[in-house]
Amino acid sequence: MRLTLLRGMEAIGTTASNLASNAKLKANEINLENRRREILTDFSLQAFEMWQKGVHLPDSLAEMLQELSEIEDRLSLLRAQKFAKVGNTEAAQGGQTAETPPSDDAQPGEAEEPAVECSIGEPEDANATPAECIVQD
Repeated sequence: MRLTLLRGMEAIGTTASNLASNAKLKANEINLENRRREILTDFSLQAFEMWQKGVHLPDSLAEMLQELSEIEDRLSLLRAQKFAKVGNTEAAQGGQTAETPPSDDAQPGEAEEPAVECSIGEPEDANATPAECIVQD
């Protein structure tokens, strides 16, 4: 009976040791994957900065960075439009109270003009902003 109990305790100890070892290996693997991801991100950011400063890069890399730049411009435009829409909605909700009903000027089904107009233009110099937005009152 005692021998069986000792073997059972030994098996539990071995299993616990294996679990701890596997957990340690998994944690090390996750840490290495995260570090690799950080390095790849930093590398791509540094390559993008070098490309923006005019450093000549291989054509395939330059094409990818050009596409990335265009995507960044489009994202800036979308974010500006989203921000203007959110700001306009908050102002409309904050400006109307129970005492002031919404104006009857707008007809049902009639779309309002956007409060912000944005366009992506060709920057004339390196310091130009990629998206120009005009906010209407």
